[in-house]
Amino acid sequence: MKDIITTHQQIVRDTTTIHYWLAGPVGRPLLVFTHGGMMDHHMFDAQLAAVASEYRVLLWDVRGHGQSQPLGSDGVLELRTLVDDLLAIVDQLGYQRACFIGQSVGANITQELAFLHPKRVKALVIIGAYCITAKAPPALEQRRTQIGLNDVPAANLQQFLADTVTIRPEVKAYVLEACAPLETWRVLRKSVPTFFHEEPDYHIAVPFLLTRGDQDALTEVMEQAPLWAQREPTCRYVVIPDAGHNANQDNPAFFNQTLLTFLHDFLE
Repeated sequence: MKDIITTHQQIVRDTTTIHYWLAGPVGRPLLVFTHGGMMDHHMFDAQLAAVASEYRVLLWDVRGHGQSQPLGSDGVLELRTLVDDLLAIVDQLGYQRACFIGQSVGANITQELAFLHPKRVKALVIIGAYCITAKAPPALEQRRTQIGLNDVPAANLQQFLADTVTIRPEVKAYVLEACAPLETWRVLRKSVPTFFHEEPDYHIAVPFLLTRGDQDALTEVMEQAPLWAQREPTCRYVVIPDAGHNANQDNPAFFNQTLLTFLHDFLE
């Protein structure tokens, strides 16, 4: 990433200052990357290096993560608040449409944005996430309990997340460093189940790349993904080999090639 220059900007949203970064040539299609829960914008460092020579790139820290503090929540974080945060940034930059790319919780944000504001979306890329417009998986809460997502001691949280979301030591080190505050974890635990709203007649109308790691510890993500792909007529479904939940970090070479092929097919 030596040759990639980013500019750091911010926007104030109620009590929270949202930080974001821009790179790549002005005038090219905008790619917006939204990181997963408890991570920060650096989870896309390898993607920035791969795409910023061809596309305008926006990275941001979701409120309560990275530099975007404080969380500014009263216990439950509304998904639409996060969508509004993101659109405020895009509006500030003067873009009407973009390709939105999200991982896990970040993919929940991008899905909701596409659902609420379809005219703002050129294409959609999802990494390791549930479909929030389908019925919540019946075993979701049971699985969260089984792997400890609902009962993690504060002292063990960072290591637990590192062991859950990735299979590579280098990415585990990133997770340990980037991990958001305990308050954010507590709020996300309460909030994520509220993100689901079943929409039987809804379909994504733009080019849609759905990816997941072949070793994702969230097995319901792996089980739901092919069913989700079958439901969506515009979907291109790719399993990332040798990768866990943070598939774009575990196998960046494979993911980046998949992403670039998709972008070249649909944004050019």
